[in-house]
Amino acid sequence: MSQDQNRYQTLLKAIDAERKHDEAFFKSLNESKTMQQKVNVGFVWYPVNIIRKSYTIGEYLEIEVQRTKNLENSHRFSEGMAASIFNVQDEKVEFKVVVSAVRGDKMRLLLHTDQADRMDLFDRGLTGVEVIYDDKPYKVMEKAIRSIIDTKKDYHKIIRDGIAKQSMEQYPLAIEIDGLVDHRKDINNSQKEAIKSSLKAPNLAIIHGPPGTGKTTTLVALAETLLKSEKRILVCASSNNAVDLLAERLSLRGISVLRVGNITRIHDDLMHLTIEEKVRNHQDWNHIKKVKIQAHETDKKASQFKRNFGPEERDEKRELRKEARELRKWAIELEDRLIDDIVLGSQVIATTLIGVSNRILKDLHFKTVIIDEASQALEPECWNAILKAERVILAGDHKQLPPTVKSTEAVKLGLETTILDLMTDHISFSSLLNEQYRMHHKILGFSNEKYYGNQLISHQDVANRTIRNDQLPLVLIDTAGCGFEEVMNNEHRSYANHGEFFIIREHILANREKLLGVSIGIISPYSEQVRYVRNQISEDADLRAMDIEVNSIDGFQGQEKELIYISMVRCNDNGEIGFLKDERRLNVAMTRAQKKLVLVGDSATLGQHPLFVSLINHIEKEGYYDSAWNYMGY
Repeated sequence: MSQDQNRYQTLLKAIDAERKHDEAFFKSLNESKTMQQKVNVGFVWYPVNIIRKSYTIGEYLEIEVQRTKNLENSHRFSEGMAASIFNVQDEKVEFKVVVSAVRGDKMRLLLHTDQADRMDLFDRGLTGVEVIYDDKPYKVMEKAIRSIIDTKKDYHKIIRDGIAKQSMEQYPLAIEIDGLVDHRKDINNSQKEAIKSSLKAPNLAIIHGPPGTGKTTTLVALAETLLKSEKRILVCASSNNAVDLLAERLSLRGISVLRVGNITRIHDDLMHLTIEEKVRNHQDWNHIKKVKIQAHETDKKASQFKRNFGPEERDEKRELRKEARELRKWAIELEDRLIDDIVLGSQVIATTLIGVSNRILKDLHFKTVIIDEASQALEPECWNAILKAERVILAGDHKQLPPTVKSTEAVKLGLETTILDLMTDHISFSSLLNEQYRMHHKILGFSNEKYYGNQLISHQDVANRTIRNDQLPLVLIDTAGCGFEEVMNNEHRSYANHGEFFIIREHILANREKLLGVSIGIISPYSEQVRYVRNQISEDADLRAMDIEVNSIDGFQGQEKELIYISMVRCNDNGEIGFLKDERRLNVAMTRAQKKLVLVGDSATLGQHPLFVSLINHIEKEGYYDSAWNYMGY
């Protein structure tokens, strides 16, 4: 076995390690935690009331539930997640569902209609919803890696071996690109150069898009340009939100987009782009629907009770069953033919990296696949999409958060390392988007110097944009000496710092008039602090009236607010700061702010680490250094 193939065998081991970790976690959760403990850590909503049932597209029953207790608890549910709905009236009855939406204390679930007739069991109360283990992504990733190891296609071998060696010799394609994007006024020079570089690349291109540099705008323009010479392209991302954003933006440009995937994971506003809705809106659908109804009615007729049941009735029933089967088969054939027509008539197929395995894409081949959010995509996920095309264009920012890998063994085996990490600085067709449209230049300053080699420039419209009557875009409020010790929640294994929230609250109220109508984000790296701050705001009439969102750094990636507060939390005598040492986490947190960034933390603890020494020095030089004592009220 070659060294290159050894690398991919190692990736298989990494996938297996992550799968085993995930499986063991859920097994342990079910064996060691009581129902209330699982509620407390966010894996269960119990009890819930079923407030609505309705049939929806794709042979699903949609159930809307509302939790009635433990409303203050944060939870682990998100759209597209595998879950179970259960009832414990007499003995536990449960069905597998998929979460289609989570809004506050309400959640919508999709249940296949095969099980819908037993939902009356859930009308008697004592119902709950639980996150469950789902091994499908692991099976898809494993199959992708085995396929790339054994591939016979030269263009896949070039990408496979190039990534393994971190070196890829590519000769520019002999195509005429002048004039394809030069005339466009909606993209800047660095975006144009990134598109040109991607068009020239025969196998692999990378678009490095730091925060606020218009990565999505660039990818939409790239897709439009590719479609001038390619009949159809594949557009993917790791998350459904990123796919939905690209699908929406491409559709608004008049491109025929097909959004493929589990309908539970697609935003309601994009349902018109799904295969289910396109089928239903097609002129041939009524005929298919009539055949399905006829099959159902024939089956129903065959099931009718007859008082006198002899050989003649038995033969009649058999014939009716046969007729129903033939009608269903005919309806399926008609529907498959219609789906094929819709797929082949689409210019862009948009789906998640795992969603590429959808059966309707099985025989489809593309010249180019674009993968957005590649900095958050596991390499095996990417291979699932790359195998469908001859060339891959990756977009993302490897200076921000990596994909989530829970197993330490899998991390050691390289699962957390992305293709962007490996190849951005090692291929000729790699472009940096260098003009940002989000932040005041002083907010950008530290990240620009620390992570991007001072290559980024701020567009004139945002470079000096501040909150009204506020000329302090970058502030550090130092809590050193205030006695704001961190507090560990042993159940959640996470930290909070109540004093830091007190300072943030005082700072907001002291600037209340300036902040009217301003969008505010409060970010913390620790889930326990997020939980605490959310609970405090829910009980605070002054803060509830303001536009405030509270989330973790991971939860804020991809978002932005006019004003961002970062609560660092850690304050201890040992100088321990845990995963605050991760430079990419700090980069993400700081670059969420548009007009003002306020960091709240203990310099005595943070200042024992070089990363934060440089940050504190930067703010003292370029921003405003403040003391928490100014907000203590005594």
